Amino acid sequence: MAGIKCIVIISFLLLTPAVFLDDTVSGEEMDGVLLYEVNPYGNYEGVSLFNYGSEKVNLKGWSITDIEGTLTFIADTYIESNSRLTITKAISEDDWFSGRENVLTVNDPGLKKEKTFTPADGGDDIFLYRGGTMVDAICYGSKRTDSGWNGEPVKISSGKYILRIGSQDTNSSSDWIATKPGLTNNAFDPNLYFDAYVTPFSFPESQGEPIFKAIEDAKEEVLISIYLLTSVPMVALLCDLSEKGVDVNILLEGDILGNMGSSEIPLMRSLVDSGGDVYFINDSISGNFERYAYVHNKYAVIDQETVVVTSENWTADNLGSKGNRGWGAAIESREYAEYVKQIFLNDVDTTWGDVQSLSGRYPDAKPYSGNLTYGGSSSSYQTTTYEARVMPSFSPDNSYSTLRYFIDNAEDRVYSQQLDLGSSYQTITDASPIKWMSSAAERGVDAKFMLDASIDKNAVTEVVNTINNTTDIEAIALDGRKGVFSMIHNKGVVIDDVVWVASVNWTENSFMNNREVAVIIDSPEVAEFFTGLFMEDWGTNQHSILKITHEVLHHENEAIHTFTASGPEDSTYIWNLGNGDLRTTAINKIVLKDLPEGDHTISVTIEETGQSASHNYSASAEEEKEEAGSDNNLIMMAGAGVFAAIGALIMFIRKNINR
Repeated sequence: MAGIKCIVIISFLLLTPAVFLDDTVSGEEMDGVLLYEVNPYGNYEGVSLFNYGSEKVNLKGWSITDIEGTLTFIADTYIESNSRLTITKAISEDDWFSGRENVLTVNDPGLKKEKTFTPADGGDDIFLYRGGTMVDAICYGSKRTDSGWNGEPVKISSGKYILRIGSQDTNSSSDWIATKPGLTNNAFDPNLYFDAYVTPFSFPESQGEPIFKAIEDAKEEVLISIYLLTSVPMVALLCDLSEKGVDVNILLEGDILGNMGSSEIPLMRSLVDSGGDVYFINDSISGNFERYAYVHNKYAVIDQETVVVTSENWTADNLGSKGNRGWGAAIESREYAEYVKQIFLNDVDTTWGDVQSLSGRYPDAKPYSGNLTYGGSSSSYQTTTYEARVMPSFSPDNSYSTLRYFIDNAEDRVYSQQLDLGSSYQTITDASPIKWMSSAAERGVDAKFMLDASIDKNAVTEVVNTINNTTDIEAIALDGRKGVFSMIHNKGVVIDDVVWVASVNWTENSFMNNREVAVIIDSPEVAEFFTGLFMEDWGTNQHSILKITHEVLHHENEAIHTFTASGPEDSTYIWNLGNGDLRTTAINKIVLKDLPEGDHTISVTIEETGQSASHNYSASAEEEKEEAGSDNNLIMMAGAGVFAAIGALIMFIRKNINR
């Protein structure tokens, strides 16, 4: 005989999610009982309901159907306000979905089962009815329905379940996410800011000095979540802190690409021997449950007061003098530090089976055989700290929707410097950040995109050319900056007076499947700091405003005119000297002599881009003679690099002069 069932109050996930909805779909504030979860995979598949109302609800007479089968509540079954009820095929204490409190099976005597109600792996549509009235619907995967649903179904992939987020019910995919057990599922909240003091810095210039300084000051606790940590001085510092009683906890990616992590394990063994705790998440064994494709973070939380976020791994090169181009920020804010700490505690949790201690993963690991004495940082890198507001963002929770929100609302500039642009985003559809930038450019926003070309220059150049030819974005492929860095490993964006400092590459995996960290810094000063770096790296290229400068060198009573274009040095320049006289140079300058007296116009076109510029000038025989007779008869070209020996300059003129 069916009894009266009472469903008690449950707690939400780690952090109560806020809402970010598609502007094209309007909704209502959620109230009463709605569908909350759909778990289509495994032996304990099922659905859950949630009561968003202020009063308990008796579900007797309600039903859930996927058309193929229906479950109807035939006994008094109460669900309290702010409470969840789960209905599964079977129950196991070891299962995350069915092993929770307040679970019914489909065979419960309080339910009437008609045919087979089983959420399909590849896609299904599920409806909730109160009597004969439809209350809610969810459509996911390969299914399409117009009944009670708006737009496309919720995307889902193997091993994930569907979870409702937000505070509105739009009956569209905006209400739901596909997620895994053990994830934090924090939706984007445009109002989630914390007051902070921010110290921006860059790689390789800083050599990691701000990171060392922040961690040196630790008194109680250092939490680090990072893809790769192989800097010997950093590990030596962490060992020193651990021996002094500071609680040092490290979470590392356990399935690093290649063998980059081969030097990491001995260092971590030494840290554990010093009293620290080291954990690895993920492994290379196919079929094992993993919450994330990769944990690709680069952050530290120090004494629940300071957070350091970087685009760069903490390797010997990046925390030394040979680092990549990357951005970083040290952020002082208790509220922000507490937020990030909760993310760390969620990810390091061993409950889900994808996290192991160093001793559990590598029981035979040997300690580092070299010197682990920390001598302090020797860098003289200067920093400035600014007042700011900061917003947290993480993948896979909300980094994608957060970045889109800011680019969609850009008014003045979007400057993006990226290591990678994934294949799925090279096709400029609405899903691609390039499309978001393109739309901003069409509104008049200054949109610049810089992509690393150090790995595959030809392929990247092709991508950049496509962007330049099909959008209003100015894009360049950069193969390092000579004498500064060899590779762009950055993932940074400046949007108006806001800066995005992150580990998030512009790839689908990085946004949707990895654990990644990003911080949004709202500060004109910090924005200008990173804009300055960006523009230095942008340099002189095909998108610079093309100008011609004209300088005169006198040698042996002969006036030699040098014209320099402000474009890139290694392009093809077509010069129009007037009267149809065209000359081509493979460098951005041309040298002329024996010019006729009078006023002239010279113009130039960069063959690769079609950009053109003109310059008016005069050639006067009397002035040239006067100049030639003066004490200062050598006029150098500003910015053209002609400060070499006169002999070398004369050789250059003889080889390159065009008559």
